[in-house]
Amino acid sequence: MLKKKNLFVCFGILSFSGNAQSVIQPLYWFSFNTNIKLHPLFGLTGDAQQRMIGFQNQQQYYRLGLDMYVSNALSVVPFGMGYFVNYKYGKQPTKFINNEIRIWQQIFYKHTASRISINHRLRLEERFIQDHSNADSTYLGYSNVQFRIRYRIYGNIPLNKPTMEAKTFYVCVWDEAFISIGNKVDYNYPDQNRIFVGTGYQFTKDFSIQVGVLHQLLIKQPAGTLAEHNTGALLQINYNVNLNKKE
Repeated sequence: MLKKKNLFVCFGILSFSGNAQSVIQPLYWFSFNTNIKLHPLFGLTGDAQQRMIGFQNQQQYYRLGLDMYVSNALSVVPFGMGYFVNYKYGKQPTKFINNEIRIWQQIFYKHTASRISINHRLRLEERFIQDHSNADSTYLGYSNVQFRIRYRIYGNIPLNKPTMEAKTFYVCVWDEAFISIGNKVDYNYPDQNRIFVGTGYQFTKDFSIQVGVLHQLLIKQPAGTLAEHNTGALLQINYNVNLNKKE
């Protein structure tokens, strides 16, 4: 059911983007992801990202949250924070360099279907974005407050082993849709979608690397009349640390 709903969201975004003024740009993203287990019930989860359009326009993201382990399959982040350095990114850049402070929460659930390892992530974000006066470029502080809901479905398919374990080659596929809400958001339908297809290698249970092709559809203000189709390479390194001495 979740897969069908997500597909409907994606098709809705793609059909709308055909009516928007679109640009096509090459992207190159790098992501480092980690989960640090401190106790059987809680730990830290975070990531750092470097994003580029054409090896020039850049964004840098740093994010960290408290991860609560409800069960082996379910975890909840009640509170997380992040800082995002947004340069004038791509062919449709913002008028000013608008960095961002972000508070976020999420629910993460994983399960298997036959050989496929599947996880679902629902994330809520409270975004405090730097703002400027269009009239005289006056800096107004982090006064542009927006809210965002994002849902991702993610699947790993092992190739040389029956399950995802050490020394496993795998295929990775995921899709994520975004909806933005706020006083300065005048397009409240899904405004971004990301689809990734790639391959990876699970070195140990805590360390894996994957690389593949990412397509980002980004529908922009005003009123969703601008859109970007950004396609390129994404390299992800996943490294988890277990500091729980009881295990």
